[in-house]
Amino acid sequence: MIRFSEIIQRFRGEENGAALVEVALVVPFMLLLSAGVFELSNILNTRLLLEAGVEDGARYMARCNDSNWNTCVTLGTNLAVNGAVTNGTARVTGWKTSQITVTPSLTDAVDATTGTELYLSSTPKVAVVEVSTSFPYSDLGLWSYLGFGALTITVSHQERVFGW
Repeated sequence: MIRFSEIIQRFRGEENGAALVEVALVVPFMLLLSAGVFELSNILNTRLLLEAGVEDGARYMARCNDSNWNTCVTLGTNLAVNGAVTNGTARVTGWKTSQITVTPSLTDAVDATTGTELYLSSTPKVAVVEVSTSFPYSDLGLWSYLGFGALTITVSHQERVFGW
């Protein structure tokens, strides 16, 4: 009968298959790391597209006048989501105009607590429009596989309203 120590002695100087064992140990970690980089890149790309859309919509609405505000909101939200005031193609798959919130407000031109001038104005209040959205990110699989919960990307942007 062959003892265990004799079996070990046979493999001691043997190097055949060492590369295969190393690859078998490293490849799963490399695949997981690559998938993580891809998933994170997709999350960041989605956020940047949402941010660009919200900024475009806010800039468009900041140039509107009060007489046709509802029309401006409709066109501005369409610009944010589709990249064009009419028609266009969606910047982010699944993003809808109903997910955009438009909030016009009057805000102080000077911060009362710090005295910092926020907006150059001859009046104490200025009209500001804030465009925001919350978009539920539909992951590529790795995010939920790792046990993370649902991810919602929230973006907002403010612009001073100048009108036409």
